[in-house]
Amino acid sequence: MNHIKKLAGCLSFTAMLSVPGTDLFAARNLLISDIDDTIKISGINSMNTAGHAFGTDNEFAGMSILYNGCAAVFAAAGKTEYLTAAPGELDEIGIDFLRMSGFPPQRGDIKDSIVSGRDPMTEGPGEFKARELIRIYEREKPELMILVGDNGEQDIYAYGELMKHVEGQNGAARVYSFIHHVYKPGANGLEIPAGHVPFLTSADLAVQFANHGWLDEAALTRILGEIEYDSGNRELAKQVVPEFMECATFKAWPKLNQKILAQTPDASAISGIYEQVKANVNDLCRNK
Repeated sequence: MNHIKKLAGCLSFTAMLSVPGTDLFAARNLLISDIDDTIKISGINSMNTAGHAFGTDNEFAGMSILYNGCAAVFAAAGKTEYLTAAPGELDEIGIDFLRMSGFPPQRGDIKDSIVSGRDPMTEGPGEFKARELIRIYEREKPELMILVGDNGEQDIYAYGELMKHVEGQNGAARVYSFIHHVYKPGANGLEIPAGHVPFLTSADLAVQFANHGWLDEAALTRILGEIEYDSGNRELAKQVVPEFMECATFKAWPKLNQKILAQTPDASAISGIYEQVKANVNDLCRNK
């Protein structure tokens, strides 16, 4: 891991600031994330792993680093919120999970950053999330909304409803939807349609964030290094690709922005780490 530390130490945040066309430091930037099966290993749609839903230390590797890195880039211009349709006891477990895993914000009570309260007797997960997203949008009037969810339940529907709402207002905000490919589309999971960007691990999501200018090179390198190490370790690999994950069909690995690489002191090293991550993860997903 010494080569990772050396590389992270020599990377320059100012290089990211000079990349043209990035969505950096808009007046208001919102990162809104689902919890179960997005950042927390839950296996909601898997019959054999329901016990994961009650865990509080089962983070998908690297996700807290990613969210904290994004929060650091946006600073006072940004805000992180968690939108969950989990009812009752599962809602409280989600709060404990966020606290124990070190997700942002680091100041104040993270409970204040969670949007929940769905009544499962009167409202479905998709309808609840769509309504709350539109409420958040109307309250904050952001310039940028980053939505992160998964393909197991109704995040795709809810995020799509928000996109339609924003488009109806002449695109007053830029909205990006990233969907965690956890389940096989058409089986336990939903197809991820155009307009939503699939991701498999925190590593490829970090590349997406860095390409947009929402993550600096040091955080990107730290995440890539962690996933390279974890995915090559028999025990730690379960935090990257859990046993219930159905990912053999995933092919949407993003490319590293060449403008970023051009300004990185050791572009070949970071590219090599990313290629190793892809090889390790593809191997873990084989026949899954």
